[in-house]
Amino acid sequence: MNEETIQNENSNLAIWNEFKHTDPKFTKAFAKFGKQLTTTDPMYQVRKMTDRFGPVGNLWTYAVNYTYTEKLVFAELKIGWRESKSEAFNWYGPVSTVNPLYQKDRLDDEAPKKAMTDAMTKAFSHLGMAADVFMGMFDNVKYVEAMKEKFSGKVKHTVIKPETKEKPDVK
Repeated sequence: MNEETIQNENSNLAIWNEFKHTDPKFTKAFAKFGKQLTTTDPMYQVRKMTDRFGPVGNLWTYAVNYTYTEKLVFAELKIGWRESKSEAFNWYGPVSTVNPLYQKDRLDDEAPKKAMTDAMTKAFSHLGMAADVFMGMFDNVKYVEAMKEKFSGKVKHTVIKPETKEKPDVK
């Protein structure tokens, strides 16, 4: 691989690399299809987008279109992002999800929001958001522990004692 290829790969993955690690505090396990899966808090994802691109509408945005049937609501969502206000938005989507309008024969007034949130999570994943969750890395206990340490704000460092032959302390 030459230097230009490496630079292009690094710039192509810049956003992905910023978003790929997930703070375990903003995940939860759930059972589906007979297995344990992990989900990421949607507001955490919005916070990460806001941290990277500023408030929604600034350097990132989204557009959602709803379609209703007798029993279902479909949300088609696309996300846009850019590096500066002078640029046009880069768009991804639409990503479509569906949610039942009724829960136990009662209208679920949260159904459109649930469908939109699911679509947003899927669209964000294509930028690398929570890639470690989607790639199954949260199935590995050691990986989750490493992420807990990374996001704890505590930095481990070694204190070297040159005046003695003691092993260094790790704090």
